[in-house]
Amino acid sequence: MLLPVPSTYNLSSLYKSLILQVQKVIAEVNTGGLSDDLEYYAWDSRSELSELPNKDLIGLSNWTFRENGGLWEIRAGVTLSTYDDENLFRQIDILDVIHNYFGEDTRVPLVDKDTGEEFSNLVVSDFDMLPTGQSERRNYLPIGIELLRTASG
Repeated sequence: MLLPVPSTYNLSSLYKSLILQVQKVIAEVNTGGLSDDLEYYAWDSRSELSELPNKDLIGLSNWTFRENGGLWEIRAGVTLSTYDDENLFRQIDILDVIHNYFGEDTRVPLVDKDTGEEFSNLVVSDFDMLPTGQSERRNYLPIGIELLRTASG
């Protein structure tokens, strides 16, 4: 049986909701003093990595969507990249904040793409840290997240 999908349930609202959740992570990290300059970076924009700012960066990457009869399945990457973090202490502290917002069973509010008002939410069903990468001064930590729209969501 297909679940009814209201008109507010659209891909634009979904994408903006995910970005908003990452923005909440950024605000908590920066106000909490875990990073002086964490900022959003659109990893899927495919810009030159050599031109990245000398700052800590976080953003969505490689998100996918499956309707599944109205029980949406969303997989999203959140990539964290710290700069000049030799022992990875900032990275692991920031990871705790990311996990607070995207850990298993947390809820991610869905917001209307035009009004910004919350109208529902998704639940995180999986949080998966993937192998890290690094360059001379920059570390990369990809995190895989699976979110579901439930029958009641």
